[in-house]
Amino acid sequence: MFFVALYALLLYSHILILPMAKQPPVSSGVLGAWVMHHVVAWGGWSKLLAYLHIVGQALLVNYIVNRYKMQPDPTYLPAVGYVLVLGFFHYTPGLNPVLLANTFLIIAIWELFKTYRESKCADNIFNVGLWLAVGSLCYLPVGIFLLLGIVGMLMLRSSNFKDYLILFIGFLIPYFLAGTGFFLTDAFPEFLQRQFHNNFGIKDFLTRRDFWDYLKPAITILAIIGFAIASGNLNTRTSAQAQKNYSLLFWILIISIFSITFQLGITTEHLLLVAMPLGILSAAALTRIKNITAAELTHLAILMIILGYQYRSILV
Repeated sequence: MFFVALYALLLYSHILILPMAKQPPVSSGVLGAWVMHHVVAWGGWSKLLAYLHIVGQALLVNYIVNRYKMQPDPTYLPAVGYVLVLGFFHYTPGLNPVLLANTFLIIAIWELFKTYRESKCADNIFNVGLWLAVGSLCYLPVGIFLLLGIVGMLMLRSSNFKDYLILFIGFLIPYFLAGTGFFLTDAFPEFLQRQFHNNFGIKDFLTRRDFWDYLKPAITILAIIGFAIASGNLNTRTSAQAQKNYSLLFWILIISIFSITFQLGITTEHLLLVAMPLGILSAAALTRIKNITAAELTHLAILMIILGYQYRSILV
């Protein structure tokens, strides 16, 4: 665990050390905006909060992978893979709505994994919808992963109409509570404006002309293609449930494509939503390299490339 914290500190150090260029604001839902409003008053401490958030997410991802035996042996490699991917994607100093929403997305995926072949798991199904809704109140595109809940129930268990109804009820309750809170303060139109109207719209990456804005999406696409080609080898020596979970990771990547189609003012920080599947798949790929020296050199090369990218302002 201590190693994961040090590794995350290494990959987060550029934000702590370097002066950060002004970045475009990250869109947020009503809950994300409320949290950011309070966090910004913390000043430099918000960077520490973001760092602790990243470490917590990495350890949770690692626990999920080991709990469901998605690696041949227990290891901290999934946490390392997650931090590595996040180190490439995350660029804003301090906590932001996407990083916050990603926590709830990870929890929702965890709850979905718990439903595998369970006849009595209404609470887990409800929690999948609940946490996805909370995440979408932080960052609206997380709501599209409600499709993942539907796909997951089709893949992991025998589901009926009642199960899907529970999923949707779980998703609607946070919105009902948030909307009721605004309604009681005569601000319901403000809720609709801030949660939906201010977030819906298409503003793609093609509107930017900076090379670095194209780099992250391009590498992400190449990584997804590579993992898809090697998918048959990534889940070997794992249980049937683990193989189903790996399939769901690819579904996360597929569904994430649709999440970019309606978010107004989207930035590359949006890619944090695929950090969990890419981190786990990266760890699985490194594990499958039979030569330990080759695996370590591959990891070191990726680490040095990401650090070089982070510190490019003083290296170039």
